[in-house]
Amino acid sequence: MRKRTIGGIGYIERPIFKFDWAVDRRQVESMMAARDDDFLMVHWNDLDLSLSTEHAYDMRRECWTAADFSACDALLILEVPTPQTTFADFARSQTILRTIRERRIPALPSASTFIDYVEKRYLIERSDMPLPQTVLLTATSDIAALLAGFGETVVVKPLVGFSGRGVVKLPNSVERVREILEPGREYLLQEYLPEIAAGERCLFFFAKKYRYALVKRPHAGQFITNEEHAEFERYEPTAAELALAGAAIERFGSPSLIERVDIVGSKVIEMTIDGPGLAIQLCGVEREVGHWTYEALDMTIAACPPR
Repeated sequence: MRKRTIGGIGYIERPIFKFDWAVDRRQVESMMAARDDDFLMVHWNDLDLSLSTEHAYDMRRECWTAADFSACDALLILEVPTPQTTFADFARSQTILRTIRERRIPALPSASTFIDYVEKRYLIERSDMPLPQTVLLTATSDIAALLAGFGETVVVKPLVGFSGRGVVKLPNSVERVREILEPGREYLLQEYLPEIAAGERCLFFFAKKYRYALVKRPHAGQFITNEEHAEFERYEPTAAELALAGAAIERFGSPSLIERVDIVGSKVIEMTIDGPGLAIQLCGVEREVGHWTYEALDMTIAACPPR
């Protein structure tokens, strides 16, 4: 196999190079140990709209250099700005992602993952999947009518959100729900799953194959399962959970080849495809993750027309 150049896009520190997130460093280092490809890293803010930059970091040679990322054999998109992020400009990153898609540059996850799945509207639309009962909610909704279809406790979360931010558990009360809604914003109203007390099972898939899992157990009195409110540990899923997650991956049909299926009880509470929080060190997959990422990257390159 010929030597390739892989371009990584994400959050890095400058002028002294450092990954902002340890999980990104571990994934890239694992890839570099797996193959001898050249690897360039760039921060979203340093990549211009033509995909060129004067500030790419050459991981092999440990120096800064100019680079045209459109000439890379493939791109690894480690994370992208969200509408609420302060790390980089969301609108500008979306323009760059559209350029990547229009030029059909191989990217993992695909550019479409971050363009078409910014929000979680699929939780409302995908009646063919075992998802929690979910409806769209705004400040102008008939809240009483919506709440009539739910039990004593509900969950309200932003339509566009991440890491449990803005997620609240409330009694089934029109007044309590109305007081947290901001005009002009869209929310999801969901059933509360008491099985969350036993933990959220997160199953990771690379190249559409199951690889490993972790469980997030909320602290006493909590129901949010981010790092602030829960304990994480490696987990071996049951046969039923593997079957549920595998079926969800197949049925959901996302364009991403790095995915996470989040399960509570017998329901899939979320399909995380745009930043699946790989928990590489915690799960002890530092060596394997590079090979798995390359398997997905090879599939991505093979699916794109020659340039």
